[in-house]
Amino acid sequence: MGPFATVTRPKKPAGELLREVRTAYGISQGQLAIRANTTQSAISRIESGKVSPSFETLRELMRLLSADLLLDVGARDTGVDMTLNEGNFDLTPSARIERGLDWADQVLRTQRQIVERGGVNRDGPVPWEVVDRRGDRPILEAGPLLDALDRREVEFVVIGGVAGLAHGSAYPTYDLDIAYARDPRNLERMAAALRDIGVTLRGAPDDLPFQIDAKTLETGMNFTFFTDYGPFDILGHVDGIRSYEELRAHAEVQEVGGIPVRVASLNHLIGMKRTVDRTKDQLMVEEYVTIDRLHREWRARHGGN
Repeated sequence: MGPFATVTRPKKPAGELLREVRTAYGISQGQLAIRANTTQSAISRIESGKVSPSFETLRELMRLLSADLLLDVGARDTGVDMTLNEGNFDLTPSARIERGLDWADQVLRTQRQIVERGGVNRDGPVPWEVVDRRGDRPILEAGPLLDALDRREVEFVVIGGVAGLAHGSAYPTYDLDIAYARDPRNLERMAAALRDIGVTLRGAPDDLPFQIDAKTLETGMNFTFFTDYGPFDILGHVDGIRSYEELRAHAEVQEVGGIPVRVASLNHLIGMKRTVDRTKDQLMVEEYVTIDRLHREWRARHGGN
């Protein structure tokens, strides 16, 4: 077993395992309860799944049945083809993002052409409105958006798919996501940057009044926008992280679109994605965990660089 291994879940629930072993040894719940100095109902609750025992408790119950409970650890096979990711390691984070956004642009436009030919259902989750709005322009131009934030000295961290691309992800992304500090001064700076960009609300009626100022940002939290440079989301609350301050402290300064910015760490990206109950996001958790392992192996082969 190598140094990068993961603990897998048991193949069956603890209670089912206990019942199976107890029955195989011909011991009743009452007899096991006496050995463990507990009650028959306590054993019954474990076996029925109403109570989840600690590892130590389950190991002790197994010992009282003359059985050993083994915690098996092994290298995890995620089933993810990391060929593209490994190729990204030879690129700078900025080059990874540029290549990833170009690839996303090609993928989305190809899918759009298939829809127009009647090849797939156009009611699917692919953001066709983004393609229609962008015309011949790239789906996402992150540089100008980040430049506007940088010029206004906004305190923020790049998260989401663009951050994943910076770390070597092969998953396409179609918008720029950032987490931002919520202190009054930063809200003023953010509002000024949003006015400079000329944002409009995404997914809202065109006639919905929306005033871009610090008070609006303070009242709200997470906002999704259309801009002349592509979709842009700002998040004051991010599931999967404990605080913005912690996110910022562990972020890495990388160049994105020619602008030095803080990019969320892989560990925080993993924490964010694991809270989202969508197949794509759970697959990205597997990819990010594997990317981290490959990063470590790659750095070891290249002298820690």
